[in-house]
Amino acid sequence: MKKSVVILGLCALILSGYKIKSGEKDYAEFRPHMRAVYASLMTIFPLTLNKSSFMSKDNTKTIQDNLNLIAEHSTMINQLASKDEKGHAYMSFQLERNARQAARKYREGYGDQAHFFVEEVFDTCLSCHTSRSSASDSEFTMDFAKNVNMDALGTFGKAKFLSLSRQFDQAMDEYERIFTNESMSSEELLHFDPLVDYLVLAVRVKNENDRVIKTFSTLMKKPMPQMIKHDLEVWVEALNKVKKRNKKQSDLEYAKILIKEGKTVNEYPRDRSGLVYYIYASKYLKDHLKKDKVSTQDKAETYFQLGLCELAIGEPLLAAESGMYLEEAIRLAPKSSFARQAFGLYEEFLMYGYTGSSGTKLPAEEKAKLAELKKMVF
Repeated sequence: MKKSVVILGLCALILSGYKIKSGEKDYAEFRPHMRAVYASLMTIFPLTLNKSSFMSKDNTKTIQDNLNLIAEHSTMINQLASKDEKGHAYMSFQLERNARQAARKYREGYGDQAHFFVEEVFDTCLSCHTSRSSASDSEFTMDFAKNVNMDALGTFGKAKFLSLSRQFDQAMDEYERIFTNESMSSEELLHFDPLVDYLVLAVRVKNENDRVIKTFSTLMKKPMPQMIKHDLEVWVEALNKVKKRNKKQSDLEYAKILIKEGKTVNEYPRDRSGLVYYIYASKYLKDHLKKDKVSTQDKAETYFQLGLCELAIGEPLLAAESGMYLEEAIRLAPKSSFARQAFGLYEEFLMYGYTGSSGTKLPAEEKAKLAELKKMVF
């Protein structure tokens, strides 16, 4: 499924009206670079639908020239996005990195690797668009989506494509259609984990608490493995609990209460019982960062709490984003009460990321950064 939406994912990043936010303001200088990327993608799009066309000598110059342009303009996008909060900055960094790798690997003749890095661009796009709330869907992508053969995208491909192209309401409709379809198997629920994708989309992006409760309550009536039924039961209970509350605290303080509740209901490290609390907490924390005149101490603590949330939510790119949040928390407030915990989590996160069958192999730059952060904290 993933490979079938790779190129569409990249296109949707451009067509989605991806925004740099400082408060709610768009940067005018950002748009020309997005349009240039879009033009290049539309040129090479028909040539990327199968491997033979992608690596054909007749198409090499056209594809390489346009991949180079995409990489060049993604660098400018990254520079502009660096003005924004760390979450967007991280995503734009990943966009540039993967676009440059795609161009380089294609130039060196590694077609499979070039395709892989385009897949990474797709993942970055999807993770960015579902990482924060959105008041409305993107009208800019609606006409484009109409021309896509959605049936070719696989069971959950259409829902993911609609999410990454900021057609959030339609994406939720599609997830709900799949969940209520009699042909959906328990194996698909376990393997693709669409329930978490839907939960993040509905709670963090659209704030549709009642809609999720209705969907999950209906789904619980179907026969399914006990582990899935347990997740649905505790999530509905948590959604009802949050729904009945009258929030009186600041966004940061309320998020800390939600995180504490998430920790309380989780019985073991990878338990997902507290997921609803962590998703809601991340939403309030990102709202807090949008405010003007947030103190350095508050900003540091917000990044620390966001690191905890994204680690708990556990989606691949968001988990990677958590490392950036923890690092920023340390840099902003190295002598704070939470700095040592942030460093411990960051160190664990880093070691885990570079550990394989042959052991742990930290790159020199990562070792240097770890030593620098440790010196700041201790």
